[in-house]
Amino acid sequence: MGHPGEARKRILIAASNLLWEKSYHAVTVDEVCVRAEVRKGSLYHFFPSKSAMASEALQHFWTTVAQPAYHKRFSEHNMPLARIGHFLEWLRSFQLNKFREHGKVLGWPFFTLGCELASSEPEISEILGRIAALETCYFEFAISEARRQNKIEFSHPRATAISLQATIEGISGRARVLNRPEELDALTKFENFCRTPRTARLSLTAFLNVVQRVLVRSHWQRPECVPNT
Repeated sequence: MGHPGEARKRILIAASNLLWEKSYHAVTVDEVCVRAEVRKGSLYHFFPSKSAMASEALQHFWTTVAQPAYHKRFSEHNMPLARIGHFLEWLRSFQLNKFREHGKVLGWPFFTLGCELASSEPEISEILGRIAALETCYFEFAISEARRQNKIEFSHPRATAISLQATIEGISGRARVLNRPEELDALTKFENFCRTPRTARLSLTAFLNVVQRVLVRSHWQRPECVPNT
């Protein structure tokens, strides 16, 4: 018989992956048990409900995958704006690897599950809110450092961080909706912008508006807009 801790870990990994691949409402406890190779009784021994399991699975994904990725790319050894570029490079590569593995774009799990559940599952929403705040802190600190080093003009670091984070989530979310990995190319273009050395200060307006330029210059295929007749 395996160690109970190993069974619990397998459940958390299986649940976090299934929640990311599908959605909260589409995933069943039975599916999690099959992938984790445990009995349903064992799952309920560790978690009193599906929502409790999902909450801990998301926390597990954060501490084992997302947070280490943030921590490594946002290292203080990197220039402030380059930190953002390094993270975007990792995010695109990570998303493309998942696409090759599953045949579909998965997006960013915290964002997609947050959109799905909103406030319908308070326990999960609380975890997602906490994770979102931690994600924002990485961007906010990098932007604050860039401002202190006179790389960007005066700005409100938190507001800028939230705008930037929302843009990244939107790009990955759109890629998931359309199931088009090419949509993730916008992350590369934005990454190149962040990692390009600059001698002049970057205005806040230019920093935020680069997103629009990235989208316009990308090779996305847009369907023609046909007005209602």
